[in-house]
Amino acid sequence: RDLTIVDELGLKLKYVINTHAHADHVTGSGEIKRKRKGVQSIISTASTAAADVHVTGGDKIEFGSRHLTVRNTPGHTAGCVTYVLDDETRCFTGDALMIRGCG
Repeated sequence: RDLTIVDELGLKLKYVINTHAHADHVTGSGEIKRKRKGVQSIISTASTAAADVHVTGGDKIEFGSRHLTVRNTPGHTAGCVTYVLDDETRCFTGDALMIRGCG
């Protein structure tokens, strides 16, 4: 379904970005990479998971004229990160933020 939306919007997928290394998150990265050659997976260095690109707090992920800044947000797992859009209007947390045990 994710790639269908990418295609419908006419976008070129550059990265698959993971917030942490749980199977329900990282398993899809490999599947997308198999279907789209050249796409790179990203995850935090602290996660110790395999990826094409490893990031840590303060790193920037460039795409088009925009970027995401990586913020370390350990808690759910040791390697959790949050990705903050350059104008700070959006953040992508995955399960990094927990409310009553649910992410």
